[in-house]
Amino acid sequence: MNGTNGRYPPAERTRWGRVRGRTGMPAMSLAIPIGLVLAAAAGLITAAMTDAPSPLLTGFAVGAATIPAFVALVWVPIVDRDTLRGAIERPEESVEGAWYDRAAQGAFTDTLLVTGIATSALAITGARIDAVLALMGVLIVAMASCGIRYLIARRRD
Repeated sequence: MNGTNGRYPPAERTRWGRVRGRTGMPAMSLAIPIGLVLAAAAGLITAAMTDAPSPLLTGFAVGAATIPAFVALVWVPIVDRDTLRGAIERPEESVEGAWYDRAAQGAFTDTLLVTGIATSALAITGARIDAVLALMGVLIVAMASCGIRYLIARRRD
């Protein structure tokens, strides 16, 4: 490790990083075996619960297909960002981070406004809609608003 700030110099950074803490262990040497075990467990659970003509084949397919996802799921929380080659030091202070913050703030306001208007309209008309549809509508408004606002902020800057 380098000096007092705990940062790794660029020469000591690796493509996949190292485990958090002072172990120095490559993050993938821990993420791969745990990910394989989790994928095998998912395959076994699928094989036990499926009603397919060949449950073992189905379980094997599910296990094989989920290996990358489970390895990534383990890798993300254990890797130390300071050990990754090419990682920016303070991503929250990037231009893209500022665009996202502005988009998320505006999307929150939009979501409150649209949800309030829709709730008022439903209360006045007495119309009833399914809760799943209502929640899907809220999510669509929030995601669309955030996405559009992000694109606008990116275009302006």
